[in-house]
Amino acid sequence: MGFKREFFPFLLMLFVLLPTGYYFAGSMVYNEVAKTNTDCWGNFDQNTPEQFAPLRNEVPLNESGNSENLTSNIMENLSQYWWPAYSHATIEVEGEDLFLSAWYYNQSETAPWVIFSHGIRGCKSGGELLIPSGMLLNAGFNVIVYDLRDHGESSIDDNRVSGGQDEWQDVVAVFDWLVEEKSADPNKIGLFGTSMGAGTSAIAFSMDDRMQAVWLDSGYADMGDIVVEELEFQGFPSFLGPAGIFAGKTWLPYWLTSEDGYGMNLVEHYPLNAATEIGDRHMYVVHGNQDERVRVHHGEEMCDEALKHGDENKVDCWFKDSVIRFDVGRDMESDEHVTLMLTDTDEYETRLVGFFTDSLM
Repeated sequence: MGFKREFFPFLLMLFVLLPTGYYFAGSMVYNEVAKTNTDCWGNFDQNTPEQFAPLRNEVPLNESGNSENLTSNIMENLSQYWWPAYSHATIEVEGEDLFLSAWYYNQSETAPWVIFSHGIRGCKSGGELLIPSGMLLNAGFNVIVYDLRDHGESSIDDNRVSGGQDEWQDVVAVFDWLVEEKSADPNKIGLFGTSMGAGTSAIAFSMDDRMQAVWLDSGYADMGDIVVEELEFQGFPSFLGPAGIFAGKTWLPYWLTSEDGYGMNLVEHYPLNAATEIGDRHMYVVHGNQDERVRVHHGEEMCDEALKHGDENKVDCWFKDSVIRFDVGRDMESDEHVTLMLTDTDEYETRLVGFFTDSLM
């Protein structure tokens, strides 16, 4: 009897402490993985639409002391994508105390518009948006790039991202602003996104059937998978994935302000729904085969589902090997995430312009 009396409190303590420890580990992981970088890795100090370069370690890639697989367009002729001018806009998000900072170029009242969304810890001044926007601008499109909430010059709420669960409303806000302030035809507004911006654009596309065309570069399809894979990418054990998701739902600042009594549900909206609910609309999926940040199976799954549920004449996919190597003062480094526009620039431009010409013009 004495043994049982002593053992029971021990079991009770384990029952309480183990879940508590798991939760706090999840909270630590959630806070680390979801945090943003509002200075955009030095992009704001160097890039404007009128003069920019893709940066690594705050150094322009076209100034790399040694490089591999970067096209001459990027290394020698980057100025062809610089905008001739630009305007600034501040866009409010309906129903929220938030504003978004945007740059845009309106060259024709009748030309289609394309909205560009960046990835986690990116911003509107990143080369991954300004290069393709310059491609479309040269082809006669109107373009707008903007900072997602908690990024760049937009409203800073808690310095954390939700993987598109909240940010998709930013895409809708920019879409509505174009319709209301620039008299844009809703049927002639396309979406472009890279990485988390692709996931965010996909969610917006699935939630708002006014959106007719979406280009997804290196985006994710499955929220559960990307949470675990992002943990692994940042050096955390993958078994903490469920704990991180749970911590997001119960994280105190979200919980206190939530109307439904819950925090941030990181798996509420799935980008893959853009494919299953595509209907008669247009989608282009782009992904590098060696991508370690967002693995290529996400693009393959999005492509397969879009072809299954949509019109095969309005869905296209491009998967290709793509790795860049560069030396910006720290010896040779490599990158394989959102790099097809850097390794296959001419083909990227041909596909991009062709897609939005067919879908919006």
